Amino acid sequence: MQSNTIFLPWFRDSTKTYAHVWFFTAACLYALLMVPLAMLARHGYGPAALATPTGHAFEMLFGFAPALIAGYLLGPMPRRRLVLFLFFWLLARIMGLIALAGWLTAVSNAVFVALLAWHLLPRLWVAKKWRNRTLVPLLGLICAMTIVIAWIGQFDHYGLQRSLLIESVQLFALLMLFMGGRMLAPAAAGEFYRQGMELEARVQPHIEAGLIVTVAAAFVLAPIAASVSGALLIVSGMLAGIRLIRWQLWHCLARPDLICLGLGYGWLALGLILLGIAKLNDGDYFSTAVHAITVGALGTLATNIIVRVTLLHVKQYPSRIPQITTMTGIITIAAITRISADFSVHREMLLAIAAIAWSTSFLFALFILLNCLTHMPPRKSRQEILSAYRDRQVHDNKTD
Repeated sequence: MQSNTIFLPWFRDSTKTYAHVWFFTAACLYALLMVPLAMLARHGYGPAALATPTGHAFEMLFGFAPALIAGYLLGPMPRRRLVLFLFFWLLARIMGLIALAGWLTAVSNAVFVALLAWHLLPRLWVAKKWRNRTLVPLLGLICAMTIVIAWIGQFDHYGLQRSLLIESVQLFALLMLFMGGRMLAPAAAGEFYRQGMELEARVQPHIEAGLIVTVAAAFVLAPIAASVSGALLIVSGMLAGIRLIRWQLWHCLARPDLICLGLGYGWLALGLILLGIAKLNDGDYFSTAVHAITVGALGTLATNIIVRVTLLHVKQYPSRIPQITTMTGIITIAAITRISADFSVHREMLLAIAAIAWSTSFLFALFILLNCLTHMPPRKSRQEILSAYRDRQVHDNKTD
């Protein structure tokens, strides 16, 4: 009986379904499999498409991350439309693992991001402040880069594809800076209020504006002035660090969920600084800096956001779930071992530990997500609500 209730939200009769239930589940499952499959592929036992650094990077940035974006931003929507979104995302992921399905992979990726942009961008453009409106060109550029990089790969321009993938990391870093800050600031302010204090530095609009300008300029200048781009990334990393310090999360030790989010934001600040230093040094240890962002920042923020959004949706408090700390500690091990692998003679062993830790962390996130779905009360359909309303009216008339 309990196993049936896990999947009840997927097939109930309501007219709308929450996107995070579907896409967060899909993202967790994909994250569980993607990195171990890439490790096996490097040794000839997995999908050939993941054996190359470009294939692995594309699936991390433009396969896994868009699922998180869809789950976080789409909200409730008609089930048929949501099934269409998920179908093309899954088709792109499955076809991406088949070497002979390159064109179908490019088309399905293009359709998915086109649907995502069509649904999200007009809704986000209504924001009044320019800082909030920057999400529109940022998400639009990420969607466009998905299509361009996928199609370039079909023409064997691997050098150009790799360059675009490398520079795209900055776009996802900027998205995490924006979304992570918008989640941490009010949560920290709420905890300060609970303790009878006031957090003056919340969103910090001037620093946020500086982050948007510096990261955007670093992305634009990367092809023509790598050293300037690197310097701007270092500045953006320092600004992110200052913003994190001003949130004073050391006053929130009773809220491990906030500390874990702050750790992810800290990885982001460190990763941007390392990325800038790598650019100033002609790309030395560039992969190390990239993995500080993709494993450290993206992995930490993704697992915590998945759990946080899911728990709040079923009216549970993230601070009361001890698995969050364990999950974040494991993803931190994944990030440290992946970075250390670039400096160690035991590279393969450290890569294996990082892959296992990454998958284990998302297994924790998936467990919490499914546990919430198990205990989530079925959402009533429109017909059920109207029927209950009519029954209530009949009852009230009889009592009168």
